[in-house]
Amino acid sequence: MIIGIDIGATTTRAVALEGSEIIGMETVRTTDTQASAHSVLDKILQNIGRDSKDVEQIAISGGGARRIGETILNLPVARVDEIRAIGLGGLALSGKQKALIVSMGTGTALVVAFEGGKVIRHIGGTGVGGGTVEGLSRRMLGTDRFEVLEEMAEKGNASKVDLTVADIAGGPVGIVPAEATASNFGKLRTDASKDDVAAAIFNMVSQVIGVVTAMAAKGYNLEEDVVLVGKLIQSKKIAEVIRQVAELFQMKLCIPGNGEYCVAIGAAKAICQSMKT
Repeated sequence: MIIGIDIGATTTRAVALEGSEIIGMETVRTTDTQASAHSVLDKILQNIGRDSKDVEQIAISGGGARRIGETILNLPVARVDEIRAIGLGGLALSGKQKALIVSMGTGTALVVAFEGGKVIRHIGGTGVGGGTVEGLSRRMLGTDRFEVLEEMAEKGNASKVDLTVADIAGGPVGIVPAEATASNFGKLRTDASKDDVAAAIFNMVSQVIGVVTAMAAKGYNLEEDVVLVGKLIQSKKIAEVIRQVAELFQMKLCIPGNGEYCVAIGAAKAICQSMKT
């Protein structure tokens, strides 16, 4: 059994892999990186009814991987480059042999993978992501609780905060429809409700990610093979807006189940591959 652990900025996730089958998944909040890694490992072993003696290798990836020692619970640790983990995890979750994998967490990373993961490349990304939603909302709305913010965004109207193409041009321009955003927050007034501002924050973050994704997909001829993973895409509101952008740019999206475990899955898959060679 291989355990893959992804130590992120806010959450630490683990998957248990036996052969090619995922037999367990667990998540804990990231506090101290070492303590969080221990906690999620204890939790997943307990919940699948296994003991540490059943674990052949632990694969660590994510932002906190460098702060983990050589062992966890006296089990050997192998570090897996996060970009490789995103690539392999995205392919595994989508069942594709090639893809643009968009990993949406605190920020957003773009990774292309070809030939079933033989070629994996980090092509860029954006600092806009879940951290942007929470940071702006904390400052502007007085809360950073994501579930509360999403409820507010669902009730709000972003067009009361954002300038649309119709506001400026009176109608569509090129491929851009009249109702599309011309300037995020370009129409913000003091009478905008908190719900409207929440909707505009979600709108801006989703649209930035969507447009960056579209440009990357076109650049690598992967418009038919875009895979969205990470915690942020689990938001219905975020997914809704990105789908609108995808329709505009004629992209096909794959949003697999358990996408928030992409890095942990990819880390475990990388170790499995190395053991076979």
